[in-house]
Amino acid sequence: MAFIETVLGKIDPSNIGKTDAHDHLIRKGGVEVITNGSDFDMPNENKALEELELFKQVGGNSLVEMTPIGSGRSIESLREISAKSGVNIIATTGFHKSEFYDKSHFLWKYDTEQLVELLVADVCDGIDIYDYAGPIVKRSEGRAGVIKAACSLQSITTVEKKELRAAAIASNITGAPVSLHLEKGTMALEAIDILLENGAKPNNIILGHIDRNPDYYYHEQIAKRGVFLIYDGAARVKYYTDEVIARLIEHMVETGFEDQLLMGADLGGKSYFRSYEGGPGLGYNLGIFTPRLLASGISQQTVDKMLIHNARRAFTNKKAGA
Repeated sequence: MAFIETVLGKIDPSNIGKTDAHDHLIRKGGVEVITNGSDFDMPNENKALEELELFKQVGGNSLVEMTPIGSGRSIESLREISAKSGVNIIATTGFHKSEFYDKSHFLWKYDTEQLVELLVADVCDGIDIYDYAGPIVKRSEGRAGVIKAACSLQSITTVEKKELRAAAIASNITGAPVSLHLEKGTMALEAIDILLENGAKPNNIILGHIDRNPDYYYHEQIAKRGVFLIYDGAARVKYYTDEVIARLIEHMVETGFEDQLLMGADLGGKSYFRSYEGGPGLGYNLGIFTPRLLASGISQQTVDKMLIHNARRAFTNKKAGA
């Protein structure tokens, strides 16, 4: 039977509803806080619940929480806020880009096979409630539904190549999709090659932040590989305006790739949350950006594909034969 793995257990893919394909709700310390500062420290469950209420008010139903190992991941907090909010939350295992991890971290020391074992355990047995911060491992009932790997700007480091190999092998074993952090949308084709060479299936590969590199030709070449692309930069005027992203979506629809497009928000810091008196908040994509797409001539059918139907296919575990 086909399923999508959430922090509260397996759900039928038909129940995914409107989905935020890449976001962050809780981060309790971790490597990004150490590197980027206190804005990335997001420990407050009540604030996350306030933000999810904004998401629900505009029709949101499911959210993929992309905080990986060592980045302040808290599976028990995610289970708590999912139960209280009624929002399906899909949790993540895997790793961020290598510069975030000190050389003492096990990511640098474990070989590919050891990383695969760890990732498979997070997907099949349950995420460690201590996030592998010490020698004692205690597994939650909440399992990972996505495997993350990352690439640096214009480069894939040796450690990141190991991440990608491990993610691909673990995906092939478990059926869980691989979702990538691509710094400024670079290194997509190279990362896809590594994943495919190590057993990942094209329809089980998802690329994040790709709209931060809004080159039409580049996006076409990526989409021709049969993977999913997340457009998660709406409201991020420090990168591009919504007009740029809307035109990119329009182009990809016109060139026949609408079945591969997803939408996310990637609100990775307190300054992005209304509940912390920042913005745009989790209501933006569905409440403001989606109406903008409709007003620009993109059809409701296409918007529904991005938010619901494509998300259903992207996050359904492929071990079930989906």
